[in-house]
Amino acid sequence: MAIPVIYQLITMVILMIVGVILHKKNLLSTANAKGLSIILTRVAVPCNMVVLLQRDYSPEIFRGFLVTCLATYGMCCVGALMFFIVGKCMKMKPAELGLFSGGGVYSNVIFMGQPLILAMYGAEGLIFCVAVMFTCNVFLFTVCSVLFAMGSDQKKNLKTMAKEICTSLLSISAVIGVFCFVNSIRLPQPVYDVLQYSANTTVCLSMIYIGSLLAAANVREIFKDKVVYIFSFFTLIIMPVITKAICHTFMSGMALSVLVVLMATPAAAALPSFADQYGADEKRASQYTFVSTIFSVVTLPLVAQFLC
Repeated sequence: MAIPVIYQLITMVILMIVGVILHKKNLLSTANAKGLSIILTRVAVPCNMVVLLQRDYSPEIFRGFLVTCLATYGMCCVGALMFFIVGKCMKMKPAELGLFSGGGVYSNVIFMGQPLILAMYGAEGLIFCVAVMFTCNVFLFTVCSVLFAMGSDQKKNLKTMAKEICTSLLSISAVIGVFCFVNSIRLPQPVYDVLQYSANTTVCLSMIYIGSLLAAANVREIFKDKVVYIFSFFTLIIMPVITKAICHTFMSGMALSVLVVLMATPAAAALPSFADQYGADEKRASQYTFVSTIFSVVTLPLVAQFLC
């Protein structure tokens, strides 16, 4: 499984380099990069989730989808607790502890996960990828949002969480996609084509966006901090290992492998902006994303080879 992952990662790295060059040449500013992020999260990715679920209904696949959703949320909870304990042992202050714990499980399953799963398992694996993407989105607006708000004056309540989940375009698109899948509803061809064209931009734009973020980072300063190494180690290696150790007791086959790979992806590209939204340290979040993304080029093939 490592070879397809390596090929896909090479493609993704080349696209990241394009993003780095565009930023260095002042052709893609930080403000423009945020615009790319908005297009991705509000147009391309939601369209992609609907497209991926345009397939014939299968009770077996649907059961696997639901089990994957439950397993994903459970592993995110386990991961957040693990990072919280590690952060406590490192005597982190509440604000840093919250970002460390939430950022550790807010992985790049959307931007990096889908192309990797497509390379490994083809279209068959993407339905389980949607399950993980949807569940991570729910976890983001529940547990992660509470963790990110630690140490700030922004408090979360159940009403706010429910509103954020229900109004999230990722959640809405996932519900529409699942409804169409369960009822074997095929969208009209013109509508499907529009969604498909939008979805096809996801990988290219997301990698260019990540590249622009990496180009803006202060590399020398980042690599002097031991915390980012600890963060990356637990995110990229420990998370997939404990996911495999726990979930293999009730999951198997492609669904399990998809979950393990996605739990091995680096910190989300959107982590800095989301951290800033909840009053957390945007600079520290950028460092987590930068270092874990760099190291993931090495660790993801290893996970695919030895854990899948």
